[in-house]
Amino acid sequence: MKRLIATCFVTAMLSLPAAAQTAPAACLADDRNFDSLLASLESEGWTALAPGAPLPDAAVERIALARTIFYASTDRGGSTLPEIMDLQRRTVPGLARRVDTDLAKQRVLTRGDAAMTFNWGKPQQGRLDIVEVICRIATPEGTPASGTDEGFGPSTFETLAEAPLRRVMVIALDPAPLSELTTDRATVSIVETVSVYNPEEGQ
Repeated sequence: MKRLIATCFVTAMLSLPAAAQTAPAACLADDRNFDSLLASLESEGWTALAPGAPLPDAAVERIALARTIFYASTDRGGSTLPEIMDLQRRTVPGLARRVDTDLAKQRVLTRGDAAMTFNWGKPQQGRLDIVEVICRIATPEGTPASGTDEGFGPSTFETLAEAPLRRVMVIALDPAPLSELTTDRATVSIVETVSVYNPEEGQ
């Protein structure tokens, strides 16, 4: 049964857009341990930046862009894209200063021209056995969007599995309009993965 599930999972991944296929395997792995997931990311070539250390300017810009596009594609609360980007540029450096707790841990990682935030947490009060892992990646992989008004196309969602939940979202970027918003010229896709581990669902 496990081999069948794994085969179906790989098949589902291969049917996704190219950008989604480049999501780190660790972000969608059957693993709920923070340290081993982080080690798996590093084995895939990602470098975890030391907590509390200043973030490189390029990483700040890419992660700020990823967060800006993500929020703009959902609910921007009446703010303009430049306003959101300005806020995220000021917010992102603080991500590396967050203190780990038993309920939440976060890291910023880079690999070449890509940057990502890796979030691990126990989001449900009273249910410490449920673990959620979210990776949000600004990547140079994928096919750029074109002809957009603000610089990004519609979100593409794919649920790879319901239990345990594995979901991937991809937003393609349009470099021309974004050239006035960001100095980042490498990122062409924003990829977000969500994995939830719940023992009550047989995991």
